[in-house]
Amino acid sequence: MSIFSKKTQMVLALLFCTGAASAEEIRPGCYERVYSDAHLAGQPAQVVSEIRFYVGEWLTEVARRGALEVIAANQGHARRDDNAGRVMTQFLFCGSETDETVCQVECDGGSLFVTRQTGDSLTFRTRYLLVGNSEECGGQMDLAEVPGQWVSYRLNRVSTSVCEGM
Repeated sequence: MSIFSKKTQMVLALLFCTGAASAEEIRPGCYERVYSDAHLAGQPAQVVSEIRFYVGEWLTEVARRGALEVIAANQGHARRDDNAGRVMTQFLFCGSETDETVCQVECDGGSLFVTRQTGDSLTFRTRYLLVGNSEECGGQMDLAEVPGQWVSYRLNRVSTSVCEGM
């Protein structure tokens, strides 16, 4: 018997269908970005003031455990929806068995696509990715500044101790 629910197994099957991978494997590590007041002032729609992304151990043969932790900015739809300053998290399944390196939220809570990964940083983009707890499946706040429009986040590699407990 699997430790994953049927819904989780269906998500994994859709994301990581069999076949040769054409994307680079997502490498484990801890990534973080704390945005300056100046950066946020120049990006008034940005909804994140701090973000941490952890890519961990293998959960299946094709998916690693991923975790996001964000502190919502006091601007954009984060402010409008009274999320400013809130710490929100999200669990992800990360793999590269499709044509892109993707991390997916269960329950159609969105996804992120890793567009670049070096020894020093990781960049991802999303146009829909929910974080935070809500009464419904998925999450509370979308990382996309404008629903359906791509936004990118470049994070710096940091010590794994920064992501401890995620």
